[in-house]
Amino acid sequence: MTDDDDDDELIGDAGSSASADGPSARAGAAELPPLRIRGSLAARIVALVLLVVLGTGSSALIIVTQVRGLRANFDLLTGVYIPFQTRLLAAQAQDQRIHALASSLGNPESLDRGDLLTMNLEDAYELRAALIAEVRQPLEQALSHSDRLGGADQLDAVRDLHLEVTTLEALAELTEGDDLRELITDASRQSEISRRFRTLQKRANEVVAEQRDTVAAAGRIAEQRALIVTLAAAVLSLIATLAVVLTLRPLRRLAISVRRIGAGEWRERLELGERPERDDEVARLSREVNHMAEALEERERRLLHGERLAAIGRLAAQITHEIRNPLSSVALNAELLEDELGQFGEDSEEARQLLSRIATEVDRLTQITEAYLGFARRPKPQLARLELGRQLTDLLDFLAQEHRQNGVLVVRELPSEPLWVEADAGQLRQALINLLRNAQEAALEVNEDEDEQARRDSGVGDLLDDLDELDELEGEPARGSGADQGPERGRGGARIVVTLEPAGEGEERRANIRVADSGPGIPGADEGGLERIFEAFVTSKAHGTGLGLPMVQQIAVDHGGGVRLLETGPEGTRFELWLPACDPPAPSVSSPNFA
Repeated sequence: MTDDDDDDELIGDAGSSASADGPSARAGAAELPPLRIRGSLAARIVALVLLVVLGTGSSALIIVTQVRGLRANFDLLTGVYIPFQTRLLAAQAQDQRIHALASSLGNPESLDRGDLLTMNLEDAYELRAALIAEVRQPLEQALSHSDRLGGADQLDAVRDLHLEVTTLEALAELTEGDDLRELITDASRQSEISRRFRTLQKRANEVVAEQRDTVAAAGRIAEQRALIVTLAAAVLSLIATLAVVLTLRPLRRLAISVRRIGAGEWRERLELGERPERDDEVARLSREVNHMAEALEERERRLLHGERLAAIGRLAAQITHEIRNPLSSVALNAELLEDELGQFGEDSEEARQLLSRIATEVDRLTQITEAYLGFARRPKPQLARLELGRQLTDLLDFLAQEHRQNGVLVVRELPSEPLWVEADAGQLRQALINLLRNAQEAALEVNEDEDEQARRDSGVGDLLDDLDELDELEGEPARGSGADQGPERGRGGARIVVTLEPAGEGEERRANIRVADSGPGIPGADEGGLERIFEAFVTSKAHGTGLGLPMVQQIAVDHGGGVRLLETGPEGTRFELWLPACDPPAPSVSSPNFA
């Protein structure tokens, strides 16, 4: 098993917020970067509203443009072409009456005898000229107000008609000095006037028909475009509405989760969706609510842990009170019985061995009750500045003989620079011994069946197990301790790696102690059994009490640190104990000698 960086994935938790990721994690969670307006919830809603406004405004502009174009075409038809056609018909009818009057005279010499008819014919010429002038008026009005009729480019036909009407008007005009006889007898001029009337009438009919088709087509196009624009605006509004609903939907989930948290469901967590990296108001609020839920869950867990410890203390005190006196009586009676055997001259070695075992078991039970009571009523640590590397080296040297005798290879990875912490030396030593003993047992578990059988055959296996457990609880070294580090290779590959390294900066500095073993891993890890490894009386060992890791956790938390399980599996298990680092003590200044 090898060491990894601080950011290894956590498998187990020591059961406190401080022991999960250290102070740096809490500080990082509290310090948030400034909110970007671009990605904020308000900016997105404003953008959606602006999108709807722009879409609606564009739709209205398109509809207004279509209506104006349709109105221009309709005004051109009803205000120009139709009045032009109507007046042209009246002028043409007057021209036909003139032609009829001229024909009724028969011979031009009869004009001297038809003065009344001549006067009517002269009035007819003047009326025709006036009617032709009226024909020109709608065209001139259209040309003078071209902006209301779609622009000058749309009035090419009007200009052509105006030119033809002007030519016809000049041809049919009756001026002073014109001889009426000559006008009547000028057949070519009259024919030209009639031809131009017919040409204008034909052109007027064509223009009116074309304009009617244009108005009808423009109406259909305007209707279609208005329908399309309306549908597009409706779809855009629907999309914007859905976008707003989707944008605000996390608020509903947030409210539901907050209600659940308020009801006591501390494990409730807010999902950040498909984009957990987003940084809007809802995401920030969700993260803060998650942090709050974690803090509440941790507080409740600590309260339960404290209540459990208090219950353990009461139970331990009661057990100690109820069992200690009977145990003392049993021990006293065993001693008296042993003395009486000596007084009566009885020399039964078997009886003396039985009495010795009774006394040993009584002492073991007494020590167990004291251990339970000591765990529940652990004193407050007496802090002092310690060089952690030196403390760890002394402890490993102290346990080296035990490791060597058990065939366990211990690898030390210690920094060259001193690493200082404020700790209670005795309690820190006790926590480290528990971690090292657990690692040793796990590393030797491969050969456990063979060793266990040998110990059972020797007849003292149970007694040795009980004494080992007591040693763990009291923090005392095991039997046979020495100063050697161990063999070059452990028995059956048994190996322990102890690593000490600094982490963090400034006020977040800490010392990380990692203890890794080569054992088969913690049983029940696949079934989720790791959640309770730091609870009191929870153990997977047949001879364990379940107080080793809880004791380590309590000591670490009392020192402002924590303990966590980094990984466990077939290749081994790795625990990390961390404590806040501190500055080295100031060097002592000796008083000057004035002698």
